[in-house]
Amino acid sequence: MLYINKQNYFTNIPPHIWEFKIGGYQVLDKWLKDRKNAKRELSTPEINQYQKIVISLTETLRIMEEIDRIIPGFPII
Repeated sequence: MLYINKQNYFTNIPPHIWEFKIGGYQVLDKWLKDRKNAKRELSTPEINQYQKIVISLTETLRIMEEIDRIIPGFPII
């Protein structure tokens, strides 16, 4: 579980999704920290957006694994 505060949390976020980085940033952690640093409470639309980000990262990793399977040694230099 990923706790936002004592009452609110996200469930079923696999460790490999939580740890996924883009541009050197851990995507899910950075998104939450940016809002915390701005002292913003998460609204319902933001919670929905976060869930969509989790789904997008999951699909991104799936596609990356499929590319690696189809094209061994990718990227080709």
